[in-house]
Amino acid sequence: MSLTPSFISYIVLFIEMVFIHLRSVSNKNLEQQAQTIFQERFQHRDNLPEGWKTMTLADVSNMSAGGDKPNTISSQKTSECQYPIYSNGISNDGLYGYTSDYKIDTESVTVSARGTIGFVCLRHIPYTPIVRLVTLIPHTNLASAKYLYLWLKSIPIHGTGTTQQQLTVPDFRKTEIIVPSESEMRSFTDTVTPFYQQIWANQDESTKLADIRDSLLPKFMSGEIDVSDIDL
Repeated sequence: MSLTPSFISYIVLFIEMVFIHLRSVSNKNLEQQAQTIFQERFQHRDNLPEGWKTMTLADVSNMSAGGDKPNTISSQKTSECQYPIYSNGISNDGLYGYTSDYKIDTESVTVSARGTIGFVCLRHIPYTPIVRLVTLIPHTNLASAKYLYLWLKSIPIHGTGTTQQQLTVPDFRKTEIIVPSESEMRSFTDTVTPFYQQIWANQDESTKLADIRDSLLPKFMSGEIDVSDIDL
């Protein structure tokens, strides 16, 4: 049986879907493992161990609201626009597009402040947050971004307002957070970091697969890549 361009395209799409699905399942498992470790170490404690403190988000992080959209925006990553723009959406972790520069270049946490209030993401590459997205850059002598992320994932986050609720930076700064000892924080962060490194590696691989798909499919369909001599 000779393979047609359309059949080859279906094969490429199927393989890509399988690999991306497997990486997605792996990432969910890794995230769950990190959350389980966090819960076992830090939640449901009646008395704080020696050296642990109750502080506020203002104490442990620099918090700011996202600004206006950049003038230069691309819907796709390009050589000019390499840095992601994040908004308060849930789809694709709030990815709005790409731009030519970034505002945040350190590991941090973002929280949606309107609409999808309380949607929390851990960010590890340079990016630009835009309006209605709150960014928290942790003071790493007190808390890691991964600890801050998992803490915020574990608590209810509510907005204020009667017509359209929103999360305001002044109110959010008052949110309490338990800060463990420096040694415990370091131990926890060292334990969960490999999980997130693998998650990010899987995401990168999925992106590369999608790029290969987008490059190959038009060539199959146009006949630029000849498959007429392939028989099954």
